[in-house]
Amino acid sequence: MAVTHSLLERTLSLLEQPPVAEARAFFAPGRANLLGAHLDYNGGCVLPVALSKGTCVIMTPRSDRRLRLRSTQFPGQPVELEIDELTPRRTTGWSAYLEGALYECRRVWGEFQGFNIDVCSDLPMAKGLSSSASIESVIVFAMAHWMDVNTTPDEMIRLAHAAETEYVGVRCGILDQTAIFLAKPDSLLVFDCTELTREYLPLNSEEVVIAVVDSCTARELATSAFNQRVAECTQALGILQTHLPGITCLRDVRRASFETLQGSLPEPLRSRVAHVVGEVERTEWAADALRHGDLASFGNAMVQAHHSMRDLYHVSTPEIDLLVEAAIAVPGCYGARLTGAGFGGCIAALVRPDAMAEFSKVVPAAFLLDTGRQTEVMAFRPAGGPAEWQLP
Repeated sequence: MAVTHSLLERTLSLLEQPPVAEARAFFAPGRANLLGAHLDYNGGCVLPVALSKGTCVIMTPRSDRRLRLRSTQFPGQPVELEIDELTPRRTTGWSAYLEGALYECRRVWGEFQGFNIDVCSDLPMAKGLSSSASIESVIVFAMAHWMDVNTTPDEMIRLAHAAETEYVGVRCGILDQTAIFLAKPDSLLVFDCTELTREYLPLNSEEVVIAVVDSCTARELATSAFNQRVAECTQALGILQTHLPGITCLRDVRRASFETLQGSLPEPLRSRVAHVVGEVERTEWAADALRHGDLASFGNAMVQAHHSMRDLYHVSTPEIDLLVEAAIAVPGCYGARLTGAGFGGCIAALVRPDAMAEFSKVVPAAFLLDTGRQTEVMAFRPAGGPAEWQLP
């Protein structure tokens, strides 16, 4: 496919000479979460979809124990180190996520040789499309193949997740890595973060396009209010457990209990729990709508989810809100919402293919009129998970 070929060609451009026979190429997609905002670390169900763009790496073995890491997105910033130098929090630079994945593979699967690792991504960074999880996942997937380990998707998910939480230090849930490793083409994943059950619902690329629009405001999860939201939910859970000792996560709090006990929660904890309670309900009925092919109801749930993230979880921005309102005003757009953890980034919208031309014209025009900034619409299809690519 054209996207795959283009990304591989760009990765090959990093090489100083044609790839040697031992070199191998691997790919992992990005993801957009359509529903279940901030439910992964609160134990709820999430509804992510893998995207048809992501991260490609070319790995060339070395005869020593050194690592040389290069990225097309950070030209002139190569990183070189010994394998033994891999240490949590060693760096906050671009290579941290890659290093974390290598560190976790070594910790669990044992020693390996040195590599030259060349990286290219056609995902925008820090925009809520899981560019960090994409690189963690492609490295773990690649190392599993290089080391010929007997592993499972669940183990690879845990290693990629640990790279972000333990090595980099972002207190994220396991949604992103799960969405990437378990992805299937033309499908939406329903993943229960407590029961760990999985279900695939149809999301046919002939019927719907995943349109992503950049708000032109970057976000940095490790230094943003994301960790604060996690801490607030943990604090709220502790308070509610004194009244509901059987609950283990906020997903267990149903509306009747919340309405009875909300007075025990100070703000902003009350608003955070209100979002979680509502989002749990939304994911349940939206998934059921998609089982019946009701894209309109599913899209309506996306809009309601965005309003909750704006008004109760306070992770949206004026630019994001503007894009959502412009998107849902376009005929043929089923729904739109902030994707990712928030504090900037992108919106994701579900759009009929025959409405994409109008959508791609109207939404950027409205954004330019109100902000004076230019943006563009990126079109994705629901994609599969990590794969090895053949080198030319």
